[in-house]
Amino acid sequence: MTQASSQGYICAFACRWCSLLGAERAGRDRLELPAGIRLIPVSCAGSVSADHVIQALTNGAAGVAVLGCHLGGCRHNDANRDAHARLDALGALLETVGIDRRRLLVSWGTAHEAEQYAKLMRDFAALLGSLPPGLEPAPAADGTPEKNPPAGPDSAPEEDAALRDQAAEAVRDGGAVLGLRRTDMGVVPALFRAEEELTDLTAGPKWPMAKLAGLLLRDRALGEVQGVEFRALREEAAALGDVPLRVACRACDARALRELVALRQFPEETLSILPVPCSDARKEACDCPRPQWPGEELPPEPETSGDDLAAKAEFWREQFSRCVQCHWCREACPVCVCPSCSLDNPSLTPLGPQGSPLGYHLSRAMHVADACALCGACQDACPRHLPLLKLHQAAARALRTWRYASGEKRLSPLRAERCIAAASGPAVPQWKHNLGGK
Repeated sequence: MTQASSQGYICAFACRWCSLLGAERAGRDRLELPAGIRLIPVSCAGSVSADHVIQALTNGAAGVAVLGCHLGGCRHNDANRDAHARLDALGALLETVGIDRRRLLVSWGTAHEAEQYAKLMRDFAALLGSLPPGLEPAPAADGTPEKNPPAGPDSAPEEDAALRDQAAEAVRDGGAVLGLRRTDMGVVPALFRAEEELTDLTAGPKWPMAKLAGLLLRDRALGEVQGVEFRALREEAAALGDVPLRVACRACDARALRELVALRQFPEETLSILPVPCSDARKEACDCPRPQWPGEELPPEPETSGDDLAAKAEFWREQFSRCVQCHWCREACPVCVCPSCSLDNPSLTPLGPQGSPLGYHLSRAMHVADACALCGACQDACPRHLPLLKLHQAAARALRTWRYASGEKRLSPLRAERCIAAASGPAVPQWKHNLGGK
């Protein structure tokens, strides 16, 4: 046998229908294999989530191999194609935080390819041995949260005036508008029913409207108010009955709301948007990668920096060392709607409540990879000001190579069956979906 990488073992997830049989045949034929392969049988390569890969890497694996049937030959409705796209997005995230994506090997074979399996593992072990050390998980930080920075530039008077004109038309037609009200204490979300109330309506600074609007529209679909977040405002909205509700929000929030429709949180016909345009100053402050509204032409792909992996690893190690594991980023996310999550599982040490910030943030980014609207709510909520949007932008760039962008009513390469079901199924809230291993 050849020696495995000195940096750790190889964790290999092998499909029981093909690659596992090829690995067993390689063993029976006494083919030369690296030492230190931990072979994990799985029912299908499509069942290997990003959580599994991240957990292995943060538990000390030098590399992870996902081995399945040839594309087009899967026994489980081509689930390995979903895995292919999912792991491609994960590879982009790994490189973003300074981990060479070549530590993740994805290969498709058959039960008869024992020699190919053995050569694949030998080459993979040799490659891992030549790579520099990966990113060492930073310990969770201690200390009190820092004060959040200002929300960014306020709206200009002409922007407020244009929004009030649109809102006036909506209330004259008998509807209600969910927007921001300017008060002596700043801006707060409010419902507007009469024209005289609109003098206080403002486009305001950036505010996470999609989270609140999603709760209100879900309450309407369910016929009752569930939960305590924004309880008074949600009860006020519920009392309106079937009064049409228009949501005054920015483009990123509009994309998030369309993703909530795809996740079947509320029927599409209940969603009505009152556009709030973003000024150039607002776009610059947000470093917005997608300022356009849903349905408009997508901007060209931004050029990624040529920083080396060592520089990225050092940058993210410093960033993750400041993480206090408060999970505010997850609470602020408008599209994180699962009733339960692997990130709450204490047995998943690198990912759970007491796990490493590296494992937690990589997993969270993959959980919402195809639903993320790049609104930056997670980054805005972070008490340590971690640049979390960079992680989500990396996943979004990877999915663009699969001709996918969130909020555009396109079939997700990660969850095609979910999107098809959402488009054709009953328009009622469905809490469960499968985003990267949840």
